[in-house]
Amino acid sequence: MSEQKLDLILGEIGKIENELSSINKRLDSHEDLITQLIGVVKATNEMITVIQTDVSVLKKDVSVLKDDVTESKSGQNRQDRILETLALHSLEQEAIIRELKRIK
Repeated sequence: MSEQKLDLILGEIGKIENELSSINKRLDSHEDLITQLIGVVKATNEMITVIQTDVSVLKKDVSVLKDDVTESKSGQNRQDRILETLALHSLEQEAIIRELKRIK
């Protein structure tokens, strides 16, 4: 093989080595980015777990509040009916008192 061909081959090998070195650097950079991304995903998953727990607690609290509101409305309706009855009795008694005063 001639020396020119050998030099040409060695030159090409040098270029390939440079390209491989560049590719290895990018690969290392990508590995670092992937490691960071895995950390971010892990932290996000942990936050999601906490949020899911919070949502579950909130759902239970809302259910209890709904029951309390329903119970309060029922009690309020009962009290409204009682007040109406008492108001009618009061009006009837006032009418009787007026009638008695008029008769005297």
